[in-house]
Amino acid sequence: MRYLAVAALALVLSACATPRVPVSEPSVVKLGADTPWSLQGRIAIKAGENSQSGQLHWQHRPGSESMLLLSPLGQGVARIVSDNSGVTLEIPNKPTRYAPDAESLTREALGVALPLSGLRHWILVRPDPLRPFEQSLDNTGRVAQIRQDGWIIDYPQYMSESDPRPRKLNVARAGLEIRLVIDKWELE
Repeated sequence: MRYLAVAALALVLSACATPRVPVSEPSVVKLGADTPWSLQGRIAIKAGENSQSGQLHWQHRPGSESMLLLSPLGQGVARIVSDNSGVTLEIPNKPTRYAPDAESLTREALGVALPLSGLRHWILVRPDPLRPFEQSLDNTGRVAQIRQDGWIIDYPQYMSESDPRPRKLNVARAGLEIRLVIDKWELE
């Protein structure tokens, strides 16, 4: 009888317990494709034994992306512009190059296929929605890593506890590593 009373009490207490809250969607930057934004930061690219670093100014507009790469001293090194008609690469004192996608253009011009089409999604802490992916979360529910198309994208630091935009982003695949440190984000 005593065990029956304990079981009944446990049943009553469990009925009063707070229901489990489902785990919410990971914290991501909630911007629509038509929301214009820009960022400024620093970039380092290591391909095999070669490495380069500099500044990055990136503007996103509906239907287009523009990336200006600058030397550490602020001189323009390259501008990559992507829109519905394709991608252009402008390098000082060289002819402008055109291609249908950023990866083939950067492979041809720089010898390394930079993942710029994926990067426009990854910078907003989300995978390319048209490609398979895996992701893992940190203990606060933020995205810690995305794995997509052979790339590993790590998010070691966010702008702040309440801001889901990344401050640091590391993108790596066999023989290529890209590190971004974002100093300034602006919604326009």
